[in-house]
Amino acid sequence: MKKFCLIAVLVVLAPFVRAQGSSPAPKPSPATEWYRAGHVTLRLADSANDFNASWQFDRADNGDNRVIREERRGGKLSNGTVMTVCDDFALLMQGVIPEKRHEMIEMDEPVLHLQLLLRLLARAVPEGPAVFGNDKLVEISEPVATIRVRKGMEARRDFNAPWQARGRITRAPGGDVAFELVFFHAAGGAVTRQRELTMAGVWRQETRAHSFADSMAIEDWRVFRVDQVPVTAGGTVHIEQMATTTPLQYATLGHLRRHIERSWSPNPKVAPIMQCKP
Repeated sequence: MKKFCLIAVLVVLAPFVRAQGSSPAPKPSPATEWYRAGHVTLRLADSANDFNASWQFDRADNGDNRVIREERRGGKLSNGTVMTVCDDFALLMQGVIPEKRHEMIEMDEPVLHLQLLLRLLARAVPEGPAVFGNDKLVEISEPVATIRVRKGMEARRDFNAPWQARGRITRAPGGDVAFELVFFHAAGGAVTRQRELTMAGVWRQETRAHSFADSMAIEDWRVFRVDQVPVTAGGTVHIEQMATTTPLQYATLGHLRRHIERSWSPNPKVAPIMQCKP
């Protein structure tokens, strides 16, 4: 079964495919190591949108993902946790009440900003996280090329050129990488107006959540079935993820995983058509 990853920036990059012939594929750039993060904490402030957030990203060894969120938008507080499990066929929320038919944005928004952060780290420290040293001042800019981040065809965000980022990246205890960055980008099509984002936190290669056990209780969580829906755009068919609008209920994470394996059938006698990774 083809797998689709909701939070692709937190999983190991796909192996480089060998080209035809006897020549080996080129080695990946050391900068791509930034995308192999297992744990990232990101504190973000967007003054133009009166938005502050603290997001903690963790990728389990089996590919399940979790974002612990603390957000303040327009003076309104919102704390909760969002997860995807079993090759992203389910979206789970605790303490989060999504807008109907816009459930996916609860994961999309943190992930798009995480993509921006990783792009900036890779640009600022192309030698990669392992060898850059203990301290580096960041001063990077781009007059022409917009930073475009996206997840699927529908979730996307452009950070328009000209843009610049400055700040500091340091080696934290235990080998973690701490960062403090201020990012300026053009506001829409007006190159003379700039918007500012401040970004601070910690990047870590090792996850802090190696697994989410089958015994994990989720009876008070909202669980959304995520279907893979073909969408035609420009004559090309793409696969989009769409969450059902009615939340489902399950006692434990293992209970949910067994339902997914049976193509969401509640009948335990139905033969599984797939297996969720342990």
